[in-house]
Amino acid sequence: MNPDEAARSLATIRETQTRAVTAQPWFPTWYVIGVSLFVTGMQAVTEPGTPVPLSAGLGIVLCAGLGALVAVLVKTRRMTAHRSLQSGGGFAVFGGWLVLCFCLCLALALRLDAAGISYARTYAALAMTAFIAATGPLVARRISRLIARKIEKGA
Repeated sequence: MNPDEAARSLATIRETQTRAVTAQPWFPTWYVIGVSLFVTGMQAVTEPGTPVPLSAGLGIVLCAGLGALVAVLVKTRRMTAHRSLQSGGGFAVFGGWLVLCFCLCLALALRLDAAGISYARTYAALAMTAFIAATGPLVARRISRLIARKIEKGA
């Protein structure tokens, strides 16, 4: 194989890798929505005034649901990018998004609580879940594109 053929083969491999990485988001949105719903449920069962039997029962169901969610994620993830392709930029995007989600939830919970609304944390967590559902696919695709760009550059 001469250098030109090797370069073409390598370019074809990188193009295939790029298509594979961008074919699916870096993380499945259903998973982060499920985790957000778990957080919302835990907020509800720990709110003052929630009956103890309801809190205990729902807490057990929520924990079992989270375990099932993790099991489904582990069983259904077809592909993950190698560590060498996961850049600080992708983690910064993901981390910044998580911080934004947390801050949105906290600010809304404090505002609703100050207004004297019962279950303020639960409503705030529901709003956070909606925010995650709306923005999660964009964030996941952005991270996939960052990984693909790194592959194209020959990382």
